[in-house]
Amino acid sequence: MARAYPGDAPGLLDEACATLRRTRRRLRERRCRALSRARPIDAGRTLVTMLETLPILIDPADAGLSRTLAADGYWEMWLTEALESVLRPGMTAIDIGANLGYFSLLMADRVGLAGHVHAFEPNPAMAALIAQSAARAGMDKRITLHGDPLWDVEGEASLLKVPDGEPKNAHLVTHVGDDVPGVRLTTRRLDGYAELLDADVIKIDVEGAEERIWRGMAGLFARKRALTVFLEFSPVRYEAPMAFLDEIMAQGFALGELSVSHGIRRVTPEQILAGAPDEDRMLALTRGLQA
Repeated sequence: MARAYPGDAPGLLDEACATLRRTRRRLRERRCRALSRARPIDAGRTLVTMLETLPILIDPADAGLSRTLAADGYWEMWLTEALESVLRPGMTAIDIGANLGYFSLLMADRVGLAGHVHAFEPNPAMAALIAQSAARAGMDKRITLHGDPLWDVEGEASLLKVPDGEPKNAHLVTHVGDDVPGVRLTTRRLDGYAELLDADVIKIDVEGAEERIWRGMAGLFARKRALTVFLEFSPVRYEAPMAFLDEIMAQGFALGELSVSHGIRRVTPEQILAGAPDEDRMLALTRGLQA
């Protein structure tokens, strides 16, 4: 989630731009709500219109993301807008922690027929809904689904634990006994997928596994290509959050943070860590992009 990050004292132009952004956002959110039109398909699926035009199937038993999409027709508009600002036709985009596929569908819409989206979602129930939504939207040829959980180790046995009524908070656990309930999976490294080494835009939201996934992306970083990564960062989830930020910068990434009112703001590691340790920040990490 984006926080209302104060940053440096904003000037008049900065405030004027923020006011215009808020006004446009409110109007768009109002249109999305008016057009969301939740329509039950069966006991386990409801069809919703997201972002005014795109069909997405949701789970009526999901008290989190699905309920919000049914009511509003959008999710985290600040991140939606930020992704839209960097996605271009022909790009390769990766959605890690795709959940219902909201951002996967958004990405596929923006990269167009010449681009491609790879959606990673290890929860089989959510992955099935993504596949059906992509087919309804005519984007099934643009979205490739991957059910493997990403990590920094290839082939490690793992368990996906899915909280009742909150599938977006599913998280991966390793080194567990056979008697622990959950979805049994085997981990992969992102750089183990040759077709993804030249990705342009990546979104990572994986409930605390961000650091391990980042270390499994070394092969992408070695390409020295321009890359934008949106990464949810919560200091309390990492053993050494400053060291994690140092790892990110060592790969040549500039640090940015999504602000609710001001979009992407350049920040220092100290500013990122200045807030509450259990507060989620959405970082915008850029490398090799012209200012």
